[in-house]
Amino acid sequence: MSSSSSTSRNQLQVTHVQSQEGVKVCDCVIPAKERTCWKITNPGRRFWNFQNSMVGPDSLDFDKLRKCSFFEWKDEEQADGYYKNLLYSLKQKLDAKDEMSEMNNLRRRIAEVEFLLSQEQYKVEKSEKEVHDARKAIGRYRMIVALLFACLALCVLKLGGSM
Repeated sequence: MSSSSSTSRNQLQVTHVQSQEGVKVCDCVIPAKERTCWKITNPGRRFWNFQNSMVGPDSLDFDKLRKCSFFEWKDEEQADGYYKNLLYSLKQKLDAKDEMSEMNNLRRRIAEVEFLLSQEQYKVEKSEKEVHDARKAIGRYRMIVALLFACLALCVLKLGGSM
């Protein structure tokens, strides 16, 4: 286990950074994460950082209410020039391609949902027509029943008057 000294750029002073089998651990006992920078100034450059962010107020562990933001480059800085610019532009193109692929997937999903919606709208329109036709039929049946009662009433009156 080798040890090196460094200080944090934040409130917490990191006095010891230890490397255990390639994983860096500082005084806050949180293993560092290896990440890759994709900013124009350092595209593809790897670094270590500890992200022991402040624990929320709901936490009962008051020992962790500190912030460690240790940062250390893993790779040497690339010289400015063609390869550095090429790496950055290729990453930008890859990100744009990923975004386009995601947009195309969303467009395809929208088309599927619109198709399903149109099918459901057709079913609703068909049901509404059937309800309308059924109401018309009920109206006709009511009229027929009313006419039959009128005829029955006339027949009863005629028969009652002749007796």
